[in-house]
Amino acid sequence: MAEVPEWYAAFVGAVVARLPRDIDEATAKVLTESPEALEEALRGLLGGVEAGGSIDANAPFHNDKTTEGWQLLVDESEPSQISADSIEMVIFIEEGQPDLIGEDMVEHVLAIPSKLGQRHAEYLIDHQSVIPEEFRRYSVIFPGTVWTDSVGNHYVPYIKYRQEEWTIDFGIVEGGVDDRDRYVRPLA
Repeated sequence: MAEVPEWYAAFVGAVVARLPRDIDEATAKVLTESPEALEEALRGLLGGVEAGGSIDANAPFHNDKTTEGWQLLVDESEPSQISADSIEMVIFIEEGQPDLIGEDMVEHVLAIPSKLGQRHAEYLIDHQSVIPEEFRRYSVIFPGTVWTDSVGNHYVPYIKYRQEEWTIDFGIVEGGVDDRDRYVRPLA
């Protein structure tokens, strides 16, 4: 018999510990007598749970700005795994520091040491259940990808929660940030 991995045994124990004690006998018998029905019920419960996934660094962008004449200046596609537990939001400018605009803001964005990029943003747009609820209050910026347009302005992708769904757009870096802007980075 194959050995049961420790993580799986812990998962089964957690499920059993939290089963409702007031389940009716008829339902329990149906699920007990039909392993297929039990498996289908469990898969249905787990189908909506998504912890995260992988980023393909070689995949084309869903929002390829080269079609608009933009050039890709920087593209950070690491880490290749992303989940709600592996990212955090960070404020751009600490309280008391001067606001940055223009080239000062561009330099600040390019100097951020650990950041996520457009492929991470596009993954989250495609898997919105992974995005932590607390992100909804902010424009969540992904400064790991920087584009330049035909006149030299710099743009970064950001996601925003609007009308009950997340959307992706691109913001001009030279315009600076406000108190509702945050960037995301992988947890150390």
